[in-house]
Amino acid sequence: MFLNNRIKVFLIALSFTTNSFASVEKQSANKPTMAIGNINSEQLLSTYTDFSQEFEAFSVSEAEMKQVAAWPNTVTIDVFFGSWCHDSVREVPRLLKAVNKQVKVNLIGLDYLKSEPLGRALQAEIKFTPTFIVYLNNKELGRIVERPTGSLVTDIDNLIKTAS
Repeated sequence: MFLNNRIKVFLIALSFTTNSFASVEKQSANKPTMAIGNINSEQLLSTYTDFSQEFEAFSVSEAEMKQVAAWPNTVTIDVFFGSWCHDSVREVPRLLKAVNKQVKVNLIGLDYLKSEPLGRALQAEIKFTPTFIVYLNNKELGRIVERPTGSLVTDIDNLIKTAS
């Protein structure tokens, strides 16, 4: 009798475990694959729901719009990010909305090992995501790693002003 109860408990526990695994597989089957390598903003926002929701929810202030409008047209930003990374989900859409195609942004998706096929992340010594590398006239001004100290626009603006 005691053994039968233990077997019943074991079988019940096993059925819960099996159902849990089945739901995890179902959830992951609905998610898009990891973004690795070059991706444009339209592809990112249309493929990854978390990014598009953050993009829609974020508001750019008038002051930040004026700051971005005043940046030289030779500013470019390389963004090394993970489509799986919560910091990237928060910060990358904010940058895209703030610069509103006024600044050239190169989006480079990384895998869990912070790498991508062309080796740019290794060459740039990327250790954390997202990493925003800001250039003026093809010269690196500085980096914002994981999260800005203020806002992305303010931090980038400070890098540009320091270089001028």
